[in-house]
Amino acid sequence: MNNFGESDRRSDGSGAHDTTGYSHPRYGVPDMQAGGSSENSQYSGHGRDSALAGGMAAIAVMGPADHGSTLEMIPNAQRVDPCTLAPPDPFLQQFHPRLRAFRFTIVQQPIRARMCGSSDKDWRPLSPPTVIKLELFDVDGNRVIDRNSFMQHLVVHTTLWNESKEEELTVVELPHNTNSKRISAAAKSRKRGVTDFGQLKHEPGLEIENNLLGDYSATSMIVDDESGQRGCFFVFPNLSIRLEGRYKLRFTLIKLPEMQRAALMAPKCMCSTFSDAFDVYSIKTFPGMIESTALSRALAQQGLKIPIRNTQDN
Repeated sequence: MNNFGESDRRSDGSGAHDTTGYSHPRYGVPDMQAGGSSENSQYSGHGRDSALAGGMAAIAVMGPADHGSTLEMIPNAQRVDPCTLAPPDPFLQQFHPRLRAFRFTIVQQPIRARMCGSSDKDWRPLSPPTVIKLELFDVDGNRVIDRNSFMQHLVVHTTLWNESKEEELTVVELPHNTNSKRISAAAKSRKRGVTDFGQLKHEPGLEIENNLLGDYSATSMIVDDESGQRGCFFVFPNLSIRLEGRYKLRFTLIKLPEMQRAALMAPKCMCSTFSDAFDVYSIKTFPGMIESTALSRALAQQGLKIPIRNTQDN
């Protein structure tokens, strides 16, 4: 295992790779601009304002700990050597004094999708759906779950970027009256990322369109994976992309304040990480959806709304 605060990429046996973000108290608030983003931006810190991805604005700082927090050890989970963990994170310890560090990992990477048109009925989800796992560690290196406080108010927000991570393409400019059949060709010559509406100089003949469709945010779910291991997961089952191309998704872990404190406290950016690059194909070149994985099936069996593709659908 790499030291906390570094990117950890490893094979899971299926050819996919994990992209991992770690908490570490020596790091400050992650730079949310494209030019300052690393493969996984770490956040840990105490008493700082933060600016959130996707246009969400921070208004204050998180307040005192929720003393109703209780930690639950995950049965049969492998213990981590405390020496490999980062020093105790002051932000986490607001929620429980025994919390030490967290790990934010993409355990199921998107691989491909078919470009979709402007109609809601023409959406084609990324395959397989992205699944992210959050692991919490206590001071002894045990994997734990905190249902009552920290994990209860977590959300992951996603944005779409080009493969080099230099330009956000969640929203783009396209020519007027571009129908779904011609959208790919038009986008190749005029596609331009739109990330700052306040400074955008809108060109005549162009209109702003969502390139990333679906639910941009996911809340935490405490469920079992395909091996029966309990964990905290974030699932993105219905993300679709309008334009053909090669992309990456950026995922930002955000801690929201409790409802009764929302007026006085800010959301916190915990960390960000990028997915592996994936391809969005034209209708004619799309090779088909990926067979549903064991993880997707396990999550769907527990009530998560994940599209399942059966073998007989081939």
